[in-house]
Amino acid sequence: MSNDHVMRPRTPDNMPISPQNIAQLRQINLIDYLGSLGHTPAGQYKPQHALYHSPLRRDRNPSFSVSFVDGAWLWFDFARPDYHGDIIDFVQDYFHLEFKEAVEHLLRSSHARSPEHATPVAPPPLTERERALHARTLYHRAKAEMTPDKEQELRAYFEMYRLPYYAHLGAVWLPLGELNLPYIAFSIPSPNVHFMQGLVCRVLRDAPSAFRRRFRGNRSPWILRRRDAPILITESITDCLSSDVLFGPVFTLCALNGLPKPEAVWPFLQRLRPKIIYLALDNDRLGPEPTNTKGPGLQQELVGLFISKGIHTMEVRVHHQAGVKDLHRLWLKTPRRISTYHLSRSGIHHSAQSAS
Repeated sequence: MSNDHVMRPRTPDNMPISPQNIAQLRQINLIDYLGSLGHTPAGQYKPQHALYHSPLRRDRNPSFSVSFVDGAWLWFDFARPDYHGDIIDFVQDYFHLEFKEAVEHLLRSSHARSPEHATPVAPPPLTERERALHARTLYHRAKAEMTPDKEQELRAYFEMYRLPYYAHLGAVWLPLGELNLPYIAFSIPSPNVHFMQGLVCRVLRDAPSAFRRRFRGNRSPWILRRRDAPILITESITDCLSSDVLFGPVFTLCALNGLPKPEAVWPFLQRLRPKIIYLALDNDRLGPEPTNTKGPGLQQELVGLFISKGIHTMEVRVHHQAGVKDLHRLWLKTPRRISTYHLSRSGIHHSAQSAS
C-alpha cells in the first residue's frame, strides 16, 4: 500500500470543515509537528523560531524557516521565495494532498487535540510607555549601527519606487523578527525622534505578504510638518512622498498607516490647527468618476469628521481621474508636476459651513 493511499482516508462521518477547524489547525506548533515527522532544527533554536534543512527538497544549507508570527505558525523557504505558508500548506506539499485532505489529516492527528502542542502563551502586553521606549531603543541602536552598505540599501528602496532619497526623514535599516529580515523603519508620528512613539517598517527584500509591514511601539499616523501649509492625507508614507514630486513640497504630509479608527488621527492633526485638509486616500474602485459626493468608506468618514471640526475638506481626484489606485501609482504612470490650481479645480470640496 502506498504512502499516498495511507494519508488520504476520509473522516469517519465525512464531517464538513469549518472556519474554526482551520483556525485551530493554524495554531498547531509547527516545530513540534516537524519533530513528529523526524525533522530537527539545524543548530540552536528558540521556542517560536527554528531553521531547518528543507523537508520539501534536498537542501545542503539550512534555508527552511519556521516562526510564530502575529498569532500563527508560518514557514518560509529562503531558497525558493514562492514556497511559504502555514501548516496546512506544508502538509499539502509534504504528503501531496489536496487542501481538504490535508485538513482532515491534521484534524485526525494528536497535534490538533493535544494542549502541549498549542500556541505559546503570549507574555503580558506592554504599557504604552513601555512600547514607546522599546521602539526608541530599537531605533537608536539601528542608527548607531548604520553602515554605507545599509544606507545604500535604503537608497535603493527609494530608487525602486522612483522617489528621491529623503535623508532628513531619518529612516534606518532595521532587522526584525525571528527571521531577522531587514526593514526600512520610519519614526512615527514624526521624523523628529524626540517625539517618537513607534516605528512603521517596510521589508527591504522579497518576503511573504505576512512579513512585509511591521510596527513597533505605538501605532500612529506619520506626519511631516511644514509651517502654515495645508495638510494632505494619504494611506501610506510612499503616497505622501509621491505627493511631493507630483505637487511640490507645499503640504504638511500625513500617512494614516492603517489606523484602526478614522477618528484616531484627529488628536495628531488638532495640534496643527489646520484650515484646509486634502484627502488623497486609495481609489479602491479604480474608476474615473465618484460614486457619490463624499467618497466611499474611510474617505467619507474622514470628510464627515473634519467638516464637523470646522475644517474645509477637499477630496483629491487626480488619481481617480487617471484610473490608478493611489498617488504613487499616479507618479509612476505620469511622472510630471501637477499644479495645485489643477489639483483644487479637479477635487470635490466640502465646506465646513455645510456641517450641521
